[in-house]
Order: sequence, then structure tokens, then C-alpha cells
Amino acid sequence: MTDVVTEDTDLAWPDREGTVNQPRRAIVAVALVVAAALLGWLAVWMWGKGVDPIGMVRGRPDLVVDRFHGQWVAGAVAVAVVALILVLDAVRQLVLAVRSRSR
Repeated sequence: MTDVVTEDTDLAWPDREGTVNQPRRAIVAVALVVAAALLGWLAVWMWGKGVDPIGMVRGRPDLVVDRFHGQWVAGAVAVAVVALILVLDAVRQLVLAVRSRSR
């Protein structure tokens, strides 16, 4: 590792070792997208388990009363949030896979 020293100051900045472009990160990004898709499916399934239609309002056939089960709805929201975090991480991994720096 060589140090780069400027004339104005005594601070030494280390040179970067290795490359920024790491194509194997694309495989990680694909795996994260697959995991996020499975979690998205799980969130939709959990949401369906958490909502029960009870009936219609008399005189208003366009209104339907639903009953929400809190543990299923909260679980669906939590799983969806984890899926979104995985998608964001997949985007980051993909950017690191294709990014190159000119010197």
C-alpha cells in the first residue's frame, strides 16, 4: 500500500486496493430479489388471512363491513417492510456490481 501525501499538509491518504466493480454482487442482488418476491407473496397471503368480510350494510349494497385480525395484518406489514428493505439492498448490490471508477 502506498501513501499519497500532498505538499500542503502531512495527512496521508491510503490508495484503494482491489476493485469497486465486483460482478459476483449481481448474483447476490438476484437472490435478494427472489427472497423479496417470496416475502411479498407471504405478505399478501397474511393480509388475506387477516381480513374477513362480515356482511353488507342494509340499504347500501355497495358497502361491505370487514373485520381485521391485528396479528395477521401487523405480520403482513412487517413482512412487506422486510421485503422492501431487501429490494433496496438488491439495488445497492447491483450498483456495486456494475459500477466502475476511472482513474
